[in-house]
Amino acid sequence: MGRFLRFWFPAFFATIAARRRRGPLRPSWSLIMETTVAYLRADLLDAAALPVARARTVLEARPLPRDAIGKVWREVVVDGPLRGEWVRGPGATAAEAGTVLYLHGGSYLFGSPRTHADTLARLALATNRPVLALDYRLAPEHPYPAQLDDALAALCGLEAIGIPRSRVVIAGESAGGNLALAVALALRDRAEPQPHALAVISPWLDLTSSADSHRRNLAFDYGTPEMLRAQARLFAGSLALDDPRLSVGRVDPTGIAPTFLQVGTAELLLDECRDWCARARAAGVALTVDEPEDMPHAPPFFASVSPGGAAALAAVAAFLRAQLAEC
Repeated sequence: MGRFLRFWFPAFFATIAARRRRGPLRPSWSLIMETTVAYLRADLLDAAALPVARARTVLEARPLPRDAIGKVWREVVVDGPLRGEWVRGPGATAAEAGTVLYLHGGSYLFGSPRTHADTLARLALATNRPVLALDYRLAPEHPYPAQLDDALAALCGLEAIGIPRSRVVIAGESAGGNLALAVALALRDRAEPQPHALAVISPWLDLTSSADSHRRNLAFDYGTPEMLRAQARLFAGSLALDDPRLSVGRVDPTGIAPTFLQVGTAELLLDECRDWCARARAAGVALTVDEPEDMPHAPPFFASVSPGGAAALAAVAAFLRAQLAEC
């Protein structure tokens, strides 16, 4: 809590002063929304300067809203291909009837079911389906392709307990969105069955951070291109950042499962996501696109502080419900 207060209060008072001078930074942003973005930027930039292990510790300790988390049942799995956490709402159907496999973000260096507990709980409640949050291995201790191997193993693990890929929707945000697409591409290249659908939220598609929106939206988001490139290098190991195995937005997406892509109009990754959507449509991918106005990276993260964030989470959940109803 001490770290949270150290960054929250300066962000709060600086935001008040800035809004008095020039009004809201984005038209729809409330004081709390704008403060939250400023707090996240300060916290992440400070954490990025720490050793990775220490940064993980401080990010895991962030306080989270408890309203949704307190309404779900959570079961930790500590070993095996399904290592992670099952999250279920009070009326969730059996996992065999359809399951969400969630791949968290965090630049492949950070993140866990704990850091994403609020979003996971909200999705479990909104879909009324079980959500498995995979606790995949992290870089730099485990660079590419450890994360892809873990996600593919999780699909096999679900099949082993009676949940075929045809009843799995893979969802993920940021690096997790990258990983979800990497899984679909790997399955396609192996001529194996696809999951029923994909839902990617602010997917990290170009690890070079070279698109114009990395400059144009810098003032509105809570990361920086320099920070992203530095983190990408730790994940990439000996591979170049533009290697299509890492920057999956460069790969022809023909043949992947029906996909929902959500990206905020105020985030760094906007242009690379739009470019990928154009290629996906040209390739015949069944694609649904949602661009929450004024929202920064990973719009559903802001469900507790912004109507735009709540609407973004509802849009993801609506896609998941519709796809899972077909399973």
